[in-house]
Amino acid sequence: MIQLITGSKGTGKTKQIIDMANANVESAKGDVVFLTDTDRYMYSIRYQVRIVNASCLKRGEAPISEEALIGFIKGVLAGNHDIETLYIDGAHRIMQKTVNEMEDFFNDMFTVAQQTETKIVLTVSEDEDKFPEFMQKYRG
Repeated sequence: MIQLITGSKGTGKTKQIIDMANANVESAKGDVVFLTDTDRYMYSIRYQVRIVNASCLKRGEAPISEEALIGFIKGVLAGNHDIETLYIDGAHRIMQKTVNEMEDFFNDMFTVAQQTETKIVLTVSEDEDKFPEFMQKYRG
């Protein structure tokens, strides 16, 4: 299952996803992982949530490729079958892509979520009324 937290830049999506991850620790039967591209939130997230900084994949100033990020996510999930929920803050920012350019990424995340029985929660810096057609299936 994929869940989206949407809204334009500056609408509080990161705070919302952090609050969700922190609250999830109380009821999760498995592990909770938070993937982002910065260490800025490490003191906002409860210690029970595993924080993964994807910027370690970068080479210089080049953005992380979609293939690299998907492979990294699959590796994280393959390395720990106990992950119940994976929170991803700013996949578009990590890859430096617009939502319109991310159809393959969202399709892959949907497939990965089904195959691994992992709930994947993503922030998307776009208002839902501006979603491209392929994103309609992920709406609320």
